[in-house]
Amino acid sequence: MAGVLCFGAAARRGSCPAIFPYLNILCKLVKLILMTCSSISRDDLQRRRILDAAGRCIAKSGFKGATVDEIASAASLSRPLIYKHFDGKEALIDAVLDTTFDEWLETHADSSETGEMDCLAQLGSKIRRSVRFAAERPVLQSILRQDPRVLVAGHAASFSRCHELSLKRTAALLEAGLRDGEVRADLDLANASQAVEMVLFALVERAIGIRADYPFSEDLMESSLEILFDGLRARPSRA
Repeated sequence: MAGVLCFGAAARRGSCPAIFPYLNILCKLVKLILMTCSSISRDDLQRRRILDAAGRCIAKSGFKGATVDEIASAASLSRPLIYKHFDGKEALIDAVLDTTFDEWLETHADSSETGEMDCLAQLGSKIRRSVRFAAERPVLQSILRQDPRVLVAGHAASFSRCHELSLKRTAALLEAGLRDGEVRADLDLANASQAVEMVLFALVERAIGIRADYPFSEDLMESSLEILFDGLRARPSRA
């Protein structure tokens, strides 16, 4: 602090004029860095707004019906800004599909809040996140409902990839539970993993209205998980 004060005093007396050009360059560099960071953040936010708006428009009007003008209006951005981030409507549609499935997969694999949980608690967390994500994403709902307006080449492969990775994540958690003695020793890992995925997608179907015979609720989800995990959980050994 004393050094800074001395430098300031020297600068006021004009005894260190040689340092001024370097200070000017340093200030310009700092300003440029701040502007670049701000620009990156702004671009990311704009791209996110466009993808969210495109998802809503596609769910409402289908891939063919949704126009760039409609998406720009929904995102509260200009048409040129849409083309700044995406080469055209097809590129935007591809980005919406890729982002939707990638983010859905992240809900299956995210363990940031489950590191200290046992395997069944982690499975429960995975299922809850996945169901809630599907309930909040209109374009994913349209795809899962097989709305003909949003069925395009490639989406089936993306869904299959999502299902396969989710199944692997479930199997890995159950395998860890077997090693730790948290789940039944006589468990058939492949069948148990498929059963967990069946419950997951049954809950998703109800959450997005595909199965209207029994309306979705948080209580329904918790009861389903309780029954499922009761069948998976290791039993206390009999004396």
